[in-house]
Amino acid sequence: MAPSRGCKWQTEAGRTTIRRIVAEKIPEWTGGLHEWQVIIVAWILDGEDVLCVTATGDGKSALFAVPMIVLLEVAKNPAAYPGFANYKKPVALVIAPTKGLAGNIVRDYNLSINDFD
Repeated sequence: MAPSRGCKWQTEAGRTTIRRIVAEKIPEWTGGLHEWQVIIVAWILDGEDVLCVTATGDGKSALFAVPMIVLLEVAKNPAAYPGFANYKKPVALVIAPTKGLAGNIVRDYNLSINDFD
C-alpha cells in the first residue's frame, strides 16, 4: 500500500475514525479494539511496515482485517472521510497457514467473495 496522502491515520483524528468505523461495522465487538491494535492499524493504514508478535488469541487477525474494513468504508463513503486517502478498490491478500485458521477468519469477519465486488 502506498503511504497515505493528506490526513495521517496515526493522528488522534485518525485513530478516532478507526474506532468509529470499527464500532459501526463490527458492533459485536462491544469493547472495540485494544489500544495497541488501534495504534498498529493506524501504522498499517499510513503505509508503514509492521511486525507484531503476541500470544495466541490476542487479536492479531484484526491487524489485517480492520485496515481492509476501514479502507472499504472510506472507498464507499469518501465524502464522510475528507483528507484521508481513498483507494477506490482496496485489495488485501491474506495467506493463512492452515485451513482451520482460514475458516476462522472467514467466519469471524463474515467474509464472502461478494463483499469485494
